[in-house]
Amino acid sequence: CNDMQQAGKESMGRLYRKDRPFFADAERFAELININLYQGEKVLVPENLRLMQRKYPSLGSESGENERDVMMLDKGHHICYGLEIETESDYSMPERVFVYDACEYEYQIKAIHKKHIREKDYKHYREKKSRIKGSDFLLPIITVVLYLGEEGWTGRNTLLQMFHKAAGADKISERYIREYGFPLIEVHKVKPEDYQTELREFFQAMHCREDRKRMMQLLQTERFQNLSAETEQAIAVHLHMKGLIEKMEKEGVPMCKAIRDWMEEERREGQKEGKREEKIYIIRRMIEEGMDEHFIRKITQCTKTEFAAAGK
Repeated sequence: CNDMQQAGKESMGRLYRKDRPFFADAERFAELININLYQGEKVLVPENLRLMQRKYPSLGSESGENERDVMMLDKGHHICYGLEIETESDYSMPERVFVYDACEYEYQIKAIHKKHIREKDYKHYREKKSRIKGSDFLLPIITVVLYLGEEGWTGRNTLLQMFHKAAGADKISERYIREYGFPLIEVHKVKPEDYQTELREFFQAMHCREDRKRMMQLLQTERFQNLSAETEQAIAVHLHMKGLIEKMEKEGVPMCKAIRDWMEEERREGQKEGKREEKIYIIRRMIEEGMDEHFIRKITQCTKTEFAAAGK
């Protein structure tokens, strides 16, 4: 059973990783960060962003996550931005972010150390022991969590919220226990109209996941008819429709058509179910009137299964 659960988690993990190219696009990434962290000011410029692949093999977790979802270097300001994409609330998220960031600093130190070893330019044992020189600097990291769940985020946002606080400990914590948190972007609080890139269509789709009428209206708009493959893939992933993704990939069907086909199929199934329920209701009334099974089945053309269901 545990093996099956783990396999399910790994399968979902592979599915959700299909949205990474969408969020790793420099233009979309810059817009997401600028709007949510810098009130729309163009601090991040797409041309200055460089995607970095980061995997920390020393990390292990129940979910098997040890890889950054998206990691960008802003070469203009020499700052690293991590983006973690969550579909469920994670009560250990502050600690996860803390560990990811610590691993990234360690990654940077190792890279600096290797450079010094290669160039043989350590002058003192303290430098070699420290693995960096006093003149070396690290790149700061800002990790942002994008929450795409349909319900509000119920996890913690800071490390201090994870600690048990005894009475009278506030003064101690203020002096010696350091805070560590992360900026949180909740999809249901996002205003799609603030975005100019295809993040607008992505967030619009997320806002009407449970509203078929609105979804159909969106699919008919010009912008939705001309979405990039990356955006279609990301939307399909977070509509939680695995069959839709398979149809898009195997048959090469555009997302808008795939969703319309799926909705039409659901509508037909709904009609069938409605007719079946109506039929069972009629059979039940006939049973109540004392009619025998042979007569009822002859008149209604029902199966034994339908007759049995009506008799319950």
